[in-house]
Amino acid sequence: MLCRQCAGSSLPPTHALQQTSGMALGDELGQSLRSLIGEGWRIEQLAEVADALAQTRRDAETAEDLFDLVLSGPEAPGIATRDTAAVVHALFAEARQEVLLVGYAIHNARPIFEPLARRMAAEPALRVWCCLDIRRPLNDTSLASEIVRRFARDFADHQWPWLPAPEVFYDPRSLESHGLRRSSLHAKCVVVDRRAALVTSANFTEAAQERNVECGVVMRNPPLAERIYRYFKGLCDTQQLRRLDVE
Repeated sequence: MLCRQCAGSSLPPTHALQQTSGMALGDELGQSLRSLIGEGWRIEQLAEVADALAQTRRDAETAEDLFDLVLSGPEAPGIATRDTAAVVHALFAEARQEVLLVGYAIHNARPIFEPLARRMAAEPALRVWCCLDIRRPLNDTSLASEIVRRFARDFADHQWPWLPAPEVFYDPRSLESHGLRRSSLHAKCVVVDRRAALVTSANFTEAAQERNVECGVVMRNPPLAERIYRYFKGLCDTQQLRRLDVE
C-alpha cells in the first residue's frame, strides 16, 4: 500500500486501497490519508507509519505461533477441537528439566499422570511438583490434618501410585472450618521447563481431559511461563502453600 519506495510519489488511487483493504475500509483509509496530507503530512511520513504498522502486523502473526487454543468437547462446524489430555501428554513428552502441575480437582487421574511418571523413572533429574487443592468436604468436621492424611493416601494409592512421587503442595486455607475464611486453589495449568505453559479450565480428571467442554491456551512464551512458575514457587517458598507428605 504505502512503503518507503513510494516516497515522493502521490497517494495510491482509491481502487488500489480498496483492493488491499476492502471496499469500505479502502474508502475510509483514502479519506484519512487525504486528511493527513491536508494537515501537512508528507508521503514519506505516511510511508514510515505504514511500514511500522506492517511490521506490527508481522510481529502479531509471528506471535500466533506462540499461542494456541485448546478447545475440547463436541466438534462445531469449522472449529478444530483437541482432547486436553493429548495436549498435556505432548507437553510432558517435551519436558527435560521440570514440570509444574497446578490443579483443583483430581479424579481417575492415573491415565493422565502415567506418561509423566514414566518420564520421571527414566530421567531421575526431571523434577515434578504439584500445587493441588485439598478441600474440606461439605459438613466434614474432621481435623484438617485428617483430611490432609486422607488426601495423601488417595493420591498415593489411586492418582500417582508410582515411584518416584512428585512433590505436592496445598493451600491450608482450603481446610478452614469457617466458610467465610475458606478459599480454593482453583487454578489449572501445566508449566514445562519454564518455557511452555497450558492454562486451562480442565481439571485433572478423566472427564475434563477427554470429554467435557473445556477451553485453554498453550503458550510457548518463556517470559509468561516463567511468571506462572515464579508465582507458585513464591507461594511455596513463603510457605503459603505447604508441602504434603505423600505416603
